[in-house]
Amino acid sequence: MFGLQKTHKPALIVAGLGNPEKKYLSTRHNAGYLFLSAFARKIGCEIRKKQFDSLTGYWQEQAVLLLMPLTYMNLSGIAVHAAMKKHHLTPQDIVVVHDEMDLPVGRVKFNYSRSSAGHKGIESIIEKLGSRDFYRIRIGIGKPDRADDTIDYVLSKFGAQEMQDLEGLFDTIADGLMMFINGERQKAMELVNKAKAV
Repeated sequence: MFGLQKTHKPALIVAGLGNPEKKYLSTRHNAGYLFLSAFARKIGCEIRKKQFDSLTGYWQEQAVLLLMPLTYMNLSGIAVHAAMKKHHLTPQDIVVVHDEMDLPVGRVKFNYSRSSAGHKGIESIIEKLGSRDFYRIRIGIGKPDRADDTIDYVLSKFGAQEMQDLEGLFDTIADGLMMFINGERQKAMELVNKAKAV
């Protein structure tokens, strides 16, 4: 109708973590970016507006803000906190999707209120929010053979078969996230936690 405008007042923020340069696009550390991009395509939402030191997309139908921080991984909390504060949300209204070395490729866990376990992006978010009481979708990327190879490992690219496994896994994660958005939070977490690449 004339005079009515779409409002962008999200009830939930879904943040996918990663590093913004093209050279990092298909790397293990960018699992959060990769999932959020796939999810956005699935729901027909474009992530292109620059705000909150991020690229964002707003899913009007479900009042969900999709957010990809441009701050680099170690400063992810700056972007997530800015979006939360602007929209008067709480940590419980945030889902963060990120890579997880403690899980093999093809596995994923949907958790609430966990420690960072050394993940720099999550450390930054916990510090900026002053809380760890947010939801996390942890996408397995496996571990390097040697602990001192961690940086090179997380910045290495997924292999072709690994990418194929992830794409199948992303479908299940997306289904779980949809359930979560629609209020079935416990069922959503159970669905995702059972998922694994075939």
